[in-house]
Amino acid sequence: MSRRIFAIVLTTALLLLSVVGITNAQTTQTLTVFAASSLTDAFTEIGNNFKTAHSSVDVVFNFGSSSTLATQLTEGAAADIFASANATQMQVAVDGKRIAGKPKTFAKNRLVLIVPADNPAKIQTLHDVANKGVKLVIAAPKVPVRDYTDAMVTKLVADPSYGDAYKTAFTANVVSEEDNVRQVSAKVSLGEADAGFVYKSDVTPDIADKVIAIQIPDAVNTLASYPIAATDNAADGKLATDFIDYVLSDEGQAILVKWNFITYKIPAVSATITLPTDGTLAVDGQIFNPLSMTSDAVKTNYSSQSVDVSYISGKDTVKASFKGVKLWDILSAAQPNFNADVKNDKLSMYIVATGSDGYQAVIGWGEIDPDFGNQNILVAYEQDGKALDGLRLIVPGDSHGGRYVSGLVDLSLRDAPTVGK
Repeated sequence: MSRRIFAIVLTTALLLLSVVGITNAQTTQTLTVFAASSLTDAFTEIGNNFKTAHSSVDVVFNFGSSSTLATQLTEGAAADIFASANATQMQVAVDGKRIAGKPKTFAKNRLVLIVPADNPAKIQTLHDVANKGVKLVIAAPKVPVRDYTDAMVTKLVADPSYGDAYKTAFTANVVSEEDNVRQVSAKVSLGEADAGFVYKSDVTPDIADKVIAIQIPDAVNTLASYPIAATDNAADGKLATDFIDYVLSDEGQAILVKWNFITYKIPAVSATITLPTDGTLAVDGQIFNPLSMTSDAVKTNYSSQSVDVSYISGKDTVKASFKGVKLWDILSAAQPNFNADVKNDKLSMYIVATGSDGYQAVIGWGEIDPDFGNQNILVAYEQDGKALDGLRLIVPGDSHGGRYVSGLVDLSLRDAPTVGK
């Protein structure tokens, strides 16, 4: 081959390579995801997997406080997807006309209290956080984890063993309010604070040996729900949908669970109820935290309530005074697994109360929910000052005693049937 022909061939090859390079550059897409800082590790892994399956896609994350991200979106920031740590900030983006379609819940989370590994303030329980001199760091107002923390404190104040004095001391101990939850966990892990409230997913491998996580009692903990949605001007709507579908898929959910999130998927509840035979009270069904308690545990672990009732039993009118704990408190401790994407999903829920003899009665969730019926339905352990032989369901508003289930051994939370299409 002459030098002239070789030069022509080489030049042509280089031109072809250049065209291919330009074409590849032109076909590479960028998917911009705004995501709550608590999702950093899980979404980074999800993003890498998504890029592996979509070789021409570059996934770019903007991690930060959901409140900051929502503000950026309403001010016109370019993004394809928004994943928030609560519905409040997602609604800010919706109200700002930045969200396309209906957001979907893709994960849930729990609050935990963390302290430095050497625990200089000797904190063991939530009570200790209010001790004088404790340096407490929490997130700033409007940051989702702060909303969940405030909800926890509100529940504690309602407990007589904490009360208003607890909130006063708690607030006085706050030395810093951080812009996002990862800054809270960082300060505690570096020993710059004695305690902080974060999500369970924020106790990541890089700080796990630097902090101690103290579990928050389920009765006062608030489950965090995370919604996700495509934005109104996503560069490629189908690509954004594909990413969201991957997050919602079994593989995406497995990654989130690996990083200590809770899947959004609600497991099917058995059609039958298996009764305990050891005299304990079981709490099961559509809940996160199944319980099994003796009568003594019910009496010890919850605040007691007393109620005077009058009801018809057969041909007789019964008047009695019962002491026990609110059904609401027990079910709240079991942490109901509501569907955050269904409006007022809890109003379709009901509790099946079963006695040791198989006798059953049903209580609607709306009857005991403080936002609706707020009825003081009790799981009683005393009648007229004497211990009952087992637990008993007490429904003060009923004129007849049919729902006064004796020998109560199971409370099962269930959902109404799905409407067919």
